[in-house]
Amino acid sequence: MIGYLGSFVSALFLAYAIQEKPPRDWGSGLIGLLPRVWRYVEDCGRDVDENKNAWSYFTDKWNSYLKQRGLLEGGNEPKFPDQYGVKERDAFYKSLSFSGWGGASGHDAPMIAYDALLGAGDSWSQLCSRAMFHSGDSDSTGVIAAAWWAAIYGIETVPKCNYKHLEYKERLEKLGKDLYNKAIA
Repeated sequence: MIGYLGSFVSALFLAYAIQEKPPRDWGSGLIGLLPRVWRYVEDCGRDVDENKNAWSYFTDKWNSYLKQRGLLEGGNEPKFPDQYGVKERDAFYKSLSFSGWGGASGHDAPMIAYDALLGAGDSWSQLCSRAMFHSGDSDSTGVIAAAWWAAIYGIETVPKCNYKHLEYKERLEKLGKDLYNKAIA
């Protein structure tokens, strides 16, 4: 019922990236905006009871994640376990999931992408390792994380083979530039 909130988070965090807000503050920004999103749901009057029944699952998961990373209030650098390799990340991503398949639902796909972005910093290869090469729904988490990462760092350090022969490349570049120009206007 609340899968659309994953789209909201993805779009919000992309807007934050374009606005050059530090990623460590994105989660607290999300939590601060959720009451407005809920008011919108209520004002629309569509499926309010169903949304209300599922709403706390989304907010509880995000609050728990942000608290675990020390980001609930914003302004802090994220806290990661000392041992946070592939095995540990896969277990953590699975623990975030709704059905045991990390990245397959609206709350955990952007959460895993966010975790990957925070851990990768400016390293494209680390982003790939964390967001695109895990045992869950890694194509979803990878594309979300890559969009945010590119908005922050650009694509200069991304190997050209990753996008050189991209279908509709020119159209996509034009669309991206148009969206960016609208976002900063």
